[in-house]
Amino acid sequence: MLAKVLPVWGKICAGFTAAAVAFSLTSGYIGQLDAMASSNDSISDLEDKINQIKADNEWRQQQINNLGEDIEENEDAMNLVSEQIDGITDEIGNCSQLIAAKIGKIEEKDGEIANVEKMIGEKEDEIDKKRIEIAGLQDENKRNLQKFAKLARTLYMNDSSGALPILNGSDDWYDYFTYTDVVKNISGQNVQFMKRLMESIKDQERLIEELNADIDKLELDKANLAQQRKELEAEKEALLDEQSELEDYAADRRNYLYGLAADNEALQNKVDGLYIDMAAGNEALDELNSQLEELIRQAQQNNPDRVAYGDGFRWPLDASFTWITTYYGYDEWRGGNHGGIDVINNGGETYGANIYAAQSGTVILVSNTCPHDYGKNWSCGCGNGFGNYIIVDHGGGLSTLYAHCSSINVFEGQEVTIGDVIGHVGTTGWSTGAHLHFEVRVDGYRTNPFNYEYQYV
Repeated sequence: MLAKVLPVWGKICAGFTAAAVAFSLTSGYIGQLDAMASSNDSISDLEDKINQIKADNEWRQQQINNLGEDIEENEDAMNLVSEQIDGITDEIGNCSQLIAAKIGKIEEKDGEIANVEKMIGEKEDEIDKKRIEIAGLQDENKRNLQKFAKLARTLYMNDSSGALPILNGSDDWYDYFTYTDVVKNISGQNVQFMKRLMESIKDQERLIEELNADIDKLELDKANLAQQRKELEAEKEALLDEQSELEDYAADRRNYLYGLAADNEALQNKVDGLYIDMAAGNEALDELNSQLEELIRQAQQNNPDRVAYGDGFRWPLDASFTWITTYYGYDEWRGGNHGGIDVINNGGETYGANIYAAQSGTVILVSNTCPHDYGKNWSCGCGNGFGNYIIVDHGGGLSTLYAHCSSINVFEGQEVTIGDVIGHVGTTGWSTGAHLHFEVRVDGYRTNPFNYEYQYV
């Protein structure tokens, strides 16, 4: 499915680009390391740089999470649009079937109309034939009348019996009646013949009337069929318009789907680039941590007489502060290792709470230059991630770190006793809420704070 498949070439190109950025980033960090080594940077400088890299990686992870949500939303949208396109395609298919059915009906009507027109034509041909027959009969009747008239005239002109004068007063009644019978006989025959002709003409005229009635009915049928065909044509055109609109909408949805896929490809490329940048940052972070560990060891070596800490640690906050929001080890949210633990109150106020020295020792680092501390909702890169923080050396290679302080009560070189208040919980640096970031280091190396036992006071 298009919603799930992104072009490989775009990812490869993005990978090359991100790799180039990572190489440049790594090279930059290595250059910084060389510069730090040559200038004997302080622990504070190294901590700042480490925290900056951590803050950068946390920001990148946040971006990855945000982009991941965008990608997931896009994929959900693509699935919905794909389903929508499938539905539109089905609808287009239904329209096509309806159009085909309408065309079939139109063709049927065309066939019926053609059949009716053929029948009308046949009726009209038959009427023409009947009219020709009538004309023939009328001509025959006319000729018969002419023959009868001619016969009568001939009798009159050639009469030798003296019968005709009787009509003018002659007493020869026998001849008269003889003549009359002849005329009657001829007339009777002629009348019968003419009567048959007239009946034939009337029969033909009745057939013509019937044929004309049939034609009128067929013409009405034809008109009805033509109206039905017109309505079918209108329905077909409406379906064609609907199909065209659906096809345009489907094309629009496909373009939108392609746009979402392109957006996802771009988002995925950004994610790939951020992961590569994070990998480069983590590589540089390892180098910086190595140097920081060495500098902490050197600072501890400057006080070789420091006695190792006593039995166990004091919990660095009051006993009610035992809720751990982030443990030591790999942190998926940050996309890297978390070097300590993040602690808050179990349900009460955390901001401003006392931070206690977990063990007696010497303060070897105070970073107190982050002015941004506006309560529980402030987060920034000030102090390069840790904000205001403290490192205390407890002897024997052991040290503890307290970060994100709202205020600090000690100074570098100050001796502190276990349980002394050395600062207050805040949210300076890279922090999404008030908490204490607490670390334990051995010879500069971070270790799990829960490898040690604590007294909760």
